[in-house]
Amino acid sequence: MVLPMMDLVSILVFATAGFGLFLMLLNRRLFLIPDCRLKRPVMVLSFVVITGGSALLGFVLPSRPCFFIPVGVLCLIVVGEVRRVFIRRKCAGSSPVDAKPHQLDITRPFTTNDLACYRYQVSFHDWRGSAFRIVLLSDFHVDGSFAPELYRHVFSVAEQSCPDLVFMVGDFITKLESLPALSELLRPIGKLGTFAVLGNHDYWTDAEKVGAVVSDCGIRLLTNESVGIEIAGAAVRLTGTDYPWKRGEKTIAASLPGELHLVLSHTPDNIYRISKSGADCVFSGHCHAGQIRLPFAGSIVVPSVYGRRFDHGHFIVNGTHLFVAGGIGTTVLPVRIYCRPDIFIIDISGQPEKESPDNN
Repeated sequence: MVLPMMDLVSILVFATAGFGLFLMLLNRRLFLIPDCRLKRPVMVLSFVVITGGSALLGFVLPSRPCFFIPVGVLCLIVVGEVRRVFIRRKCAGSSPVDAKPHQLDITRPFTTNDLACYRYQVSFHDWRGSAFRIVLLSDFHVDGSFAPELYRHVFSVAEQSCPDLVFMVGDFITKLESLPALSELLRPIGKLGTFAVLGNHDYWTDAEKVGAVVSDCGIRLLTNESVGIEIAGAAVRLTGTDYPWKRGEKTIAASLPGELHLVLSHTPDNIYRISKSGADCVFSGHCHAGQIRLPFAGSIVVPSVYGRRFDHGHFIVNGTHLFVAGGIGTTVLPVRIYCRPDIFIIDISGQPEKESPDNN
């Protein structure tokens, strides 16, 4: 049986609209389901029901009278995408100062082990401190999929950058049996300290055990708490938030005058809440930069309530700087396509107080 061209077009349009709805559900809800045996079947079933069901509707329903249904859905998706692009551009921060070495090589799609280092520079004129360097590491996902040499290389590169502070923003493991391997890999490398928060996969396995290993390795774990440090006599406050994985306060304490307030949050989804506190910087991961990206189109699937809005890079939201690293490991599929694992190196400078002139 050969279907008329109009019926084929109807099926295709309905299926495309259904697939768009599935991607929205996948990004904003399905990926946030805690890991369990049913998670992947639920994803597959959702795809079959939504996309396949939409295609079936395109076959069953009269083509012309009902054509407005998928067309309307597609229009809404396009409007949402235009809004995303507008907000993303409005919130765009600086590009890496050495972006040229990281340009896409379309002939090499598999980038699972091709470590990239993105270096940013940020200046806070209201902070009276000296310049210092932060290294941001995220999403190790130690689970046996990658050889220990990859992680050792990551730590070696991070250490060679001579960081003052190192932030590790969660998802240390994917499976609980990987804790011994994690304990052999982790070590503090920041001259002024190495700090961490846990991620959703750490909570979905065993937050207490993961946190114990992180702490035993000499890394300060910040679980919904703040610590104060000084850099060349200037005040810096470090806050870690595990929301929404660890239920508690959704917001953090407001920043104090004269201090630089840096926040560690595994997910960038907290950015709007945190920005209300007046925090200067938020450091996140979680999104894997999409893990699988398409040339010129970017990420497709991102586990965020905001979809692809803050998938990777530097943003400024309500005056608060947001850095979202692509991470090191992977989930679901043990591969990265057109999406290199990365380290963020952020050089922060202030406006040091000038010395009083010598009157003698």
